[in-house]
Amino acid sequence: MSKNRTIKVSYLKYFESKDPAPSKKALVKRKILDQYHDLKAAGCSDSIICKTLDVSRAAIYRWKSRYNRIGIKGLENASRIPYTVPVARYTPEVIQLVLRLRQQNPIWGKAKIHKILIRDYHMSTSVSTIGRILKLLVKQGKVKPACFYFGRLKIKRPRRFIGHSRRWKHGMQSKVPGELIQIDHAVVEIGDGRYVKQFDATCPVTKLTVSQVYTRATSKIAQNFLDYAQAQFPFQIRSIQVDGGSEFRGDFEQTCADRNIELYVLPPKSPEYNGNIERRHGTIKYEFFAVYDGELSLEKIRAKLAQYMLKYNHYRPHQALNFDTPWDFFLKLGK
Repeated sequence: MSKNRTIKVSYLKYFESKDPAPSKKALVKRKILDQYHDLKAAGCSDSIICKTLDVSRAAIYRWKSRYNRIGIKGLENASRIPYTVPVARYTPEVIQLVLRLRQQNPIWGKAKIHKILIRDYHMSTSVSTIGRILKLLVKQGKVKPACFYFGRLKIKRPRRFIGHSRRWKHGMQSKVPGELIQIDHAVVEIGDGRYVKQFDATCPVTKLTVSQVYTRATSKIAQNFLDYAQAQFPFQIRSIQVDGGSEFRGDFEQTCADRNIELYVLPPKSPEYNGNIERRHGTIKYEFFAVYDGELSLEKIRAKLAQYMLKYNHYRPHQALNFDTPWDFFLKLGK
């Protein structure tokens, strides 16, 4: 039996076991097909139809073929399980070597162990294979994950984007005020062993910045800061980019969804993509907190910080803006 024939048979078998009730996605695809046929009957070309429906031509043809052969079940999402599953290529000897090296060096990662295997044992196993072996050893309980030795008892799982937030894409840049506002928080020592949470929001285009201090950093606090920032900015916040902190989930994410503000989350360990807000953290830390000598109550700090932010946005020259103030630069953009 040919490969194409095998795929068709497996595809049919996949849908024979499914519930007869079509899913919402299948109904949406059938609606698009109906619209396609109506536009086709009106004399429109395929390129214009696909552009109007925002669907690729290949998808339309694929849906038509499956719908004609199988019916509504042909519009269901098929299984993405590969026909061939890769088989592990490492030997028990390699596993034992990796186990011994990891037990001797509990926080070494796959790259260091890979280098030792090449240098001392002349084994050419890939770094990815070492990583899979370590994952297997952790699962079997033979070694502890590296995070265990840093005080984290649970392995940090990658974020799943199932809500309003979306993954930040490389190359995204703000082009107009209010687009991709960078928001983050930092921990600042204010003296006598006391700390505050400094929340900052900055516009990468105008460099206009809003700052406020709190005693905690929760999603509710981040939501309150978003309200405060929107009241301070002279433009509407269209989209926001944040890191993966827990304070930017929950209430904060829900507020962004309610206000139709797009929320983008940066990849882990990539502060370079949040360079504007990181720079503001440093500027406020050294120009305000380093010289602050007032009372340490939250109300007094907030009052003085508000005065400093007024100076920062309306009086302090900004080198990145050709020594204009952020406010003057914003006014020039509006002319």
